[in-house]
Amino acid sequence: MRHLYLLAFLLVAAPGFADSFRGFLLTRDGYQLTGYLNILQYSPGGNTITFTNDFGDEYVIHPFLVKGFGFNYEGEAMRFVSRRHEGLWYFLQEEVQGRGITLFRLPQGGASWLDDRMLRLFRDPPPEYYFEYGEGKFLPVARMGYKRTLRQFFRQASPALADKIGSRGYRYRNMHEIVAEFNERSLRKRRRL
Repeated sequence: MRHLYLLAFLLVAAPGFADSFRGFLLTRDGYQLTGYLNILQYSPGGNTITFTNDFGDEYVIHPFLVKGFGFNYEGEAMRFVSRRHEGLWYFLQEEVQGRGITLFRLPQGGASWLDDRMLRLFRDPPPEYYFEYGEGKFLPVARMGYKRTLRQFFRQASPALADKIGSRGYRYRNMHEIVAEFNERSLRKRRRL
């Protein structure tokens, strides 16, 4: 009986037909498959993307199967990577790219290529922001405790920036500016050497 309720919920929660966007998937072995990306949606195991290849075959792709994907949306290049966090796999959108830190964000919002209704049902929602630094190291930055996390993270590389975290202009909503400033500072240090 429980299975019938779950099936009914999934049918009601299933999105309608969304726009398709010409793009690509990057496989684990480095191949690029072209086709159309239809919709990214959340599931109990993380999130998935519906992909239609150039032959018209439709697939639901889980993040552990590919390195990432990309497409153009309203003239803007959208790039996503697959990453694992606390046992779940997610496609994360690249927000700020830099030599020191790259900022990724969990896709959320009302775009026509995204269905995040299931994300709201998570008991413990995943963090919105993620840093990638060094040789593929990965740091989730949750809203709760972000000041402590960022201060510890920046303490050794940029103590002046670490001291500003939490003050005006250096809050959670200013994550893009914080990462951009860190990348600028680290670039200046490299030039002096």
